[in-house]
Amino acid sequence: MFQLNELQYDALRELFNLGVGRAARSLSLMVQDEVELSTPVVTLVKPADVVTTLLGSEFRQLSLVTIDFAGPFDAQAILLFPERNALAIISQMLDPDMSPEELSEFEQEAMCEIGNIILNACISALADEFGVEFQGGLPMHYFSDTDSLPLLDLEGDRIVLLLQIHLTMRQERIQGHLIFLLSVSSLSVLRECVDAYLTRVGLA
Repeated sequence: MFQLNELQYDALRELFNLGVGRAARSLSLMVQDEVELSTPVVTLVKPADVVTTLLGSEFRQLSLVTIDFAGPFDAQAILLFPERNALAIISQMLDPDMSPEELSEFEQEAMCEIGNIILNACISALADEFGVEFQGGLPMHYFSDTDSLPLLDLEGDRIVLLLQIHLTMRQERIQGHLIFLLSVSSLSVLRECVDAYLTRVGLA
């Protein structure tokens, strides 16, 4: 399977950390309280291995936001939370005393906004440091479960760049994942961009 070396992984962790830092500041302004996003853990896996290898038994009913990005390399970016975690985030954003039924009415709109902030922040951090441009589509929200996650049905040369993050809001720590679905050719271009970045900052 296509792999990255440790230096390339370190660079991606640092670059994505810039992105989640920007996202945390934007979310903090939105909820008028401090939001923290942890430094992401970055791994490469095959689509069929995402659930069994990395997401674990906690991830059954899922709330997802997807955005398609086009640029030097193309990627489908996905923000994924267990649905109960997504509702916990929305509860903190809106009103902790709202019932689950009331929260579910706002879930699609709120998750699209959160996904738009986090995914665009990550891609914009890459674009800024690589000196390139990306065009992003509109965020789309949907529900799934681990047995029917669309990633399991993909064939061909797709590879998942998976980031594990923790979001902390009002003392509640919530686990989620960012998924960047890439073709082998797109991953190859990403690696070239990372190598050029490492050369520019004197680490190659």
